[in-house]
Amino acid sequence: MSTTPVTNEQSQGEAPQAPTRNIFEDPAIAAAAQNDPFARWVVKNWRNILVVLVAIGATMLGYDRFTTVALEKRSAATAVLNSVQESYHQLVTKEESLLALRAEEASQADASEKAKTVAKIETTTKEISQLKDKVTLMVESLDASAPFSTLKELYRGLLAARLSDFDKTQSALASVSWEQVGKPGSSERFMAEMLAFGLARALIDSDRHREFARSQLIRIAQQGEFAAVPAANAVMMIAVSESEKAQARQLADALRSKYPSQQRFLTGLGDSES
Repeated sequence: MSTTPVTNEQSQGEAPQAPTRNIFEDPAIAAAAQNDPFARWVVKNWRNILVVLVAIGATMLGYDRFTTVALEKRSAATAVLNSVQESYHQLVTKEESLLALRAEEASQADASEKAKTVAKIETTTKEISQLKDKVTLMVESLDASAPFSTLKELYRGLLAARLSDFDKTQSALASVSWEQVGKPGSSERFMAEMLAFGLARALIDSDRHREFARSQLIRIAQQGEFAAVPAANAVMMIAVSESEKAQARQLADALRSKYPSQQRFLTGLGDSES
């Protein structure tokens, strides 16, 4: 996949965009993240929900620009992208429902009730299979031009992660140079960086790709704007050897200096997850 930077060129007569600001320097956001129990719950359960959160957040922030760019020339591609997003979320919801049904079946003693649950499990399993096929076909049909080509590859990685196909997830992440997408602080850069972070976090579940995932998280922690702090926290959580723990502490120290408002957030996570 090409890693040609996505540009933010404005059409003639278009008003200049307002300057961006670094969200990690906002004390209100830092305080909310530190004190909000839901935020901490998200951190502790990242393996189950992070890919979904990244997909939602990245698509929302990038959506306006992608829609504007596509209004005249690529409206069909935008419609496909919307369908991909909707179907992907349906897939995640169905998978969560299947997990709940299996847990319900395991706890049921009544034979008739268990039979009903088993029937629901069979139906839901078929629906999940159909949704996987549908999303795969729609992702492959996305327009090959920027920015849809970038979304196409990253959605491939997201879908592969849901299927535990970590080789394809690794391939998707390796093919994207998120630092070259868009301008610093732009929605395009946010999208690329956050999705790269999400794919790296998903790869931690694979022993085979752990070192690659760890190297990508370190790269994001060192060079990122939006995902640097959560990437450093991820490096802390997966550190095993003393050298890995020392490197995680160095990353955290560097980010405390770079983003002073996140100092408590980093320290808190480092202590609680160590």
